[in-house]
Amino acid sequence: MMNLVLIGFGLSLLFFSEFISGSEVAQNQSLMSTHPIYKLIRKKIPRVGNAPLDVKFGFYIESLGNFRSNEMAFDVDMYLYMSWTDAAMEHDDEEYVLINDKTVLENMWVPDLYFANARTAYFHDVTVPNFNMFINKDGVIAYGTRVTLTVACNLVLKNYPLDSQTCSIKIISYAHVIPMMNVTWFNEGAVRFNAEIGLPEFKIMSIRPAYCNGTFHYTITENSSRVGEFSCLMGLIELERAIGYHLVQSYLPNAAIVIISWVSFWIDRRAVPARVSLSFTCLLTLSTQGNGLRYALPPVAYSKAIDHWFGVCMLFIFGVLLEFALVNSYMRRANKYNNLAQSMRWSTSHGYHPGETDTDTEDGPLRRHKLGSYVSQPELVYKAMFFNRRALAVDQISRVAFPGGFACFNFMYWYYYLYYSVVTKTIDPES
Repeated sequence: MMNLVLIGFGLSLLFFSEFISGSEVAQNQSLMSTHPIYKLIRKKIPRVGNAPLDVKFGFYIESLGNFRSNEMAFDVDMYLYMSWTDAAMEHDDEEYVLINDKTVLENMWVPDLYFANARTAYFHDVTVPNFNMFINKDGVIAYGTRVTLTVACNLVLKNYPLDSQTCSIKIISYAHVIPMMNVTWFNEGAVRFNAEIGLPEFKIMSIRPAYCNGTFHYTITENSSRVGEFSCLMGLIELERAIGYHLVQSYLPNAAIVIISWVSFWIDRRAVPARVSLSFTCLLTLSTQGNGLRYALPPVAYSKAIDHWFGVCMLFIFGVLLEFALVNSYMRRANKYNNLAQSMRWSTSHGYHPGETDTDTEDGPLRRHKLGSYVSQPELVYKAMFFNRRALAVDQISRVAFPGGFACFNFMYWYYYLYYSVVTKTIDPES
């Protein structure tokens, strides 16, 4: 009698220790199978003893597209392939046993894998449920099905639209830790894709398998939880954005607007309405183009490469306005002195009194070159020519400085985003 009490006490300790340590799941599986609840479970994981069930996984991407930068998501249509061994399915036939009846599938155990970063997912049922299952005589099961996903992808848009993105499709077991079920990629051809996939905005650089095994909390209750290591697979999709669309829709039109604004340097310095209208028209056109581009992107907390481009282009056009403000200031002074000289009558004994003139210039137009308290007409003509030549010199310098500055900016911009940032990312992928 004492021996039976000791045996019962030992079994109780083993049962409760199961809920304390997640690493003891495999060791106590045989004891737990005696629990009444297991009599109600029809589909059980086909483990052999205490060893974890090895499951092989792979997929073939049939189509990929509908990348939405503002939602940071894309759609993918793929075929999933899984393989595992179930000793209960062994048979004597040399041929594979084919199962494509959904009713039969619902009564069989399949790995409980799910897509961790999928927002929506569904299986295909047209014209029949799209799946197949083959079982060989040794009980090795090959299962394939078709699924369509909307997958979240955290885009890093600092270099947009000269950027490269890496999106992932993450597959994790929902309930089984690694000591119970170990999921790995197929040794060969685990991740494949349709070579005819053509994306309008991206170029597929590679699609490769990777692992993301991690430790997670599970069996969470109000006061406790268990920690276990789960199998985690990742299909990494490396994309490079095609520059052609943005080159035609953004970069070339913006550069053309900046170049058109330089026409102001060759317009007559006295044509104030023409030069001002041209500059403001270019400024407003560039601003409208920038606003249209922002609507297609999410409001991120950092500046993008296209923002730097628009900002510098805006500065160049604004600089054209400031240049004309300086030229106009010189021309107003020149016109003032010219009008004064024309209104004066040349006399050797009389001059023109400075109190009758406007003195709103920086140091007073009649404060210098005085003959006593009077100014002579030749000096006024000289001053008019001096400021007129200054205005012309500013225009002449701008005709060289603005194109040269814009060319230097283009060299630095394209060198950084097409070469330097790519080399830096290759050396330090986390940068």
